[in-house]
Amino acid sequence: DSSLDEAAKSTGARPFTVKQLTHSGRYSKPEPLLGARVPELDSFMKIPDSAELLTDSYLASLPKKYAEAASIAMEAGFDAIDIKACHRYLMSELFGARMRPGRYGGSLKNRTRLFMEALDAISSAVGGKIEIASRMNVYDAIQFPYGWGTSDETEGHPVPDLYEPIDLI
Repeated sequence: DSSLDEAAKSTGARPFTVKQLTHSGRYSKPEPLLGARVPELDSFMKIPDSAELLTDSYLASLPKKYAEAASIAMEAGFDAIDIKACHRYLMSELFGARMRPGRYGGSLKNRTRLFMEALDAISSAVGGKIEIASRMNVYDAIQFPYGWGTSDETEGHPVPDLYEPIDLI
């Protein structure tokens, strides 16, 4: 747009461009790709009981893909990348995956494993060359044990407990 070009010329400033990297997870089309079962969301989204969780092997393949996407964003001239870990997309869904079996569920270390491995892979690929950020929610208002940033001391409704999100930050 010529007005942006003129503003950049007159002020010496230019837009700071950020490319968001995300995996849509349960919002994928044509079929949801589930990181975890979340009864409240599964019911609301009419996800059948037969829908399977993504395998640990599939999840383990994603950090390399995030790093490749970050490299492409850098080569395209973006100033930064943003790892989307909010709104119950895949990264965010795994944060609350206490009931998921395997390497990406249960403990806080396991539930944040994909995020940390993607961050490490991205840092190795583009660290120091472009900025790396993340949009991360800290409370998703979903009942424990399925919610992120929720207390196990609930009374029929989710109660915030930000210990784990703060620990991750």
